[in-house]
Amino acid sequence: MTTSPAPTAGTALRVALRATIVLAVALALLVVEVTSRSGVAWRLITFTYQANILAAAYYAWTLFSPRADARTGLRGAVVLYVVVAGVVWNLLLTGRSMGYTPANFLLHVVVPVLAVTDWLLVGRGASLGKWWHPIAWLAYPAAYLGVALVVLNRVGRRAPYYFLDPGSVGIAAVTVNVTVLAAGFVGLGYLLLAAARLRSANT
Repeated sequence: MTTSPAPTAGTALRVALRATIVLAVALALLVVEVTSRSGVAWRLITFTYQANILAAAYYAWTLFSPRADARTGLRGAVVLYVVVAGVVWNLLLTGRSMGYTPANFLLHVVVPVLAVTDWLLVGRGASLGKWWHPIAWLAYPAAYLGVALVVLNRVGRRAPYYFLDPGSVGIAAVTVNVTVLAAGFVGLGYLLLAAARLRSANT
């Protein structure tokens, strides 16, 4: 009779990190739904909520299908999106979104930190990202930008991001902001790839 191999420390860390990310996102959504007047629905127009829900879905998938880790491009995109959302919020939006409420702290601090930790510590020996991945990862933010400019800035109580709203900061400022954000996405994307290569080299 054969027995299943005992879980390794790496496996335990992987499960712990990813289960915590899923729980953190779920808890944040629950808190917002039960404590705010507008609930979660209105906030789903924001990049932060979309990125965090995508992250929760991806990491939940990996808990049931370890082969999901082979999707290096998807995994890197998930990490990049939550990190950018966290960095932008902490630098530009804390004063415009009620500050460090429990939900904001979970989505903009806890989840990005856990996602980066998972990227750095989990998956040694996994396939490395391709050089073009950071450029491909711009597809979703670019699509979100288009929707924001055409639709989201005209619905709801206010535009989801003032720095992407020509009516608030002007077309020239939006152009500069978009350029800076695009450079940030690509630059952080290549940093993630470099970290993955270093992780693999140290395996």
